[in-house]
Amino acid sequence: MSKSLNHLDFSTLEKKKLRANKTKLKEVHRLSLGDLQKLMNTSKIRAMELKALSEFQSVPSIGVRFAHDLISLGFYSLADLRGKNPAKLVDRLEQQIGAWIDPCVEDQFRLVVHYANHPSGSGNWWDFTGERKAFRQKHGYPSSRPKKAWYELDQYKKSNRIGAKTEVAKTDLDSRLKLACSFMKKNLQGEVTLLRLADVSNLSPFHFHRLFKEAYEMSPLQYLTRLRMKEACKLLEKTRKPVSLITSLCGFEDQSSFARLFKREFKKTPLEYRYNSGIMSHRIPK
Repeated sequence: MSKSLNHLDFSTLEKKKLRANKTKLKEVHRLSLGDLQKLMNTSKIRAMELKALSEFQSVPSIGVRFAHDLISLGFYSLADLRGKNPAKLVDRLEQQIGAWIDPCVEDQFRLVVHYANHPSGSGNWWDFTGERKAFRQKHGYPSSRPKKAWYELDQYKKSNRIGAKTEVAKTDLDSRLKLACSFMKKNLQGEVTLLRLADVSNLSPFHFHRLFKEAYEMSPLQYLTRLRMKEACKLLEKTRKPVSLITSLCGFEDQSSFARLFKREFKKTPLEYRYNSGIMSHRIPK
């Protein structure tokens, strides 16, 4: 659970080359394009993609899928997004994929534009939900907005990412994985192991782990950590519970490891996050 919640879409060989050069994945965007291209012995466009994947995911709460969305629109750095209109970016992406997207994706557009305009800023995509709702309530959506929903597209159906030969088998395996997800959501405080999740899904541990990564593009434990961090953020924002209690309520081993993981993901401590959310930290027990 100590790993970053977001993951970079680098090949095994690319990761090996970075390790040989003692370069961390999250620091790839700090390399010059020429140095990265030479280090990876790759094309200029692939080097641009690797830099973009690294930089976009340096923004708190931004994952690899949205990073790819930005690249698909022709953006390869946060600087490219400076001064852009988030609503127009949403419109562009929806027209490009031929479907309307989940509202949280618009929140992510607002987040990355915010970071592009304010490099030393802070926040996560859900901090922009209120702004997005107010904007859409006032301006609505363009009449040309696609009618199809994003989850109706083949590439976004989890079952289609599962390596099974028949649709019946894909549907069955998808339902089994959802049982594991439901179990995790109900047991954030408890000890959740790979063996237990595999048992809930009625799959072997190896088969379960492989299928879960195919469908959700992250490991089961990364998914669990994301759920726990989301719950921790909610408790920090909405309650006056001390951080020590939130640590145990969300299933983290101890307060120090929780604080390290939280700061790695959100670039601030739990108390700083709470303070910025509107609850004064000096009134809250540590």
